[in-house]
Amino acid sequence: MIIDERRQVFVAKTEDDAYDFCRQTFTEEVKKAVSVRASCSVALSGGNTPLRLFELFTEPSASLLINWSLLDIFWCDERCVPITDPESNYGNAMNYFSRPPLDQAKKHRLAGDAVDLEAAASEYEKTIKKVCSGERLDLVMLGIGEDGHTASLFPKTAALKEEKRLYVPNHVPQKNCWRLTMTFPAIDQAKAVYALAIGKSKSKILKQILFGEYNYEELPAQRLGTPTNPVCFIIDKKAAYGLGL
Repeated sequence: MIIDERRQVFVAKTEDDAYDFCRQTFTEEVKKAVSVRASCSVALSGGNTPLRLFELFTEPSASLLINWSLLDIFWCDERCVPITDPESNYGNAMNYFSRPPLDQAKKHRLAGDAVDLEAAASEYEKTIKKVCSGERLDLVMLGIGEDGHTASLFPKTAALKEEKRLYVPNHVPQKNCWRLTMTFPAIDQAKAVYALAIGKSKSKILKQILFGEYNYEELPAQRLGTPTNPVCFIIDKKAAYGLGL
């Protein structure tokens, strides 16, 4: 369903259907990129949202869908903690990316535990520019928080106003912490962008994001999508509750 020129929504009947569609979409975008230059660059969301997707790709039935050795995996954001910390996006993802066939992918860690966060963000940007064709990621898969944040672009934080850099450190007063995060310039120039929101707990914020008065400093996920590169929100019926979709 088309919401406007920069936003689309796919509503799945169940949570399982939403993740299955996400897996199909991921596979199609990877194959599209690989057919052009035998490689694909993907930036993945942190938190719990993508873990179910990773699990699906480790199932035997999915093992032959993608040649993971052709993938460069990046992260949309990272908590400023060691890899061994339960909050580490990279650490949690490695529970799956250390298993076949995902272990074949080239993983690029965003060093949230670096002493110099500015240098870490700058170095990650350099890596993306070196790896990606035309400095553009092929695919970005985001999550949506119940406060309307995406990646680590939280309401009323400085990173929302970044206009040039692809990654920056971002202080999040709501969490009393620092994060490293992808910026809107990085998201906007990606070739394909998807945002996954599952469950009834996301319905209230989705209504504001999709149909509320535009104020991305209060609801950063409202900023997703451009007329030339629309974002597709992947949601289930529970998340769509009260949206009239």
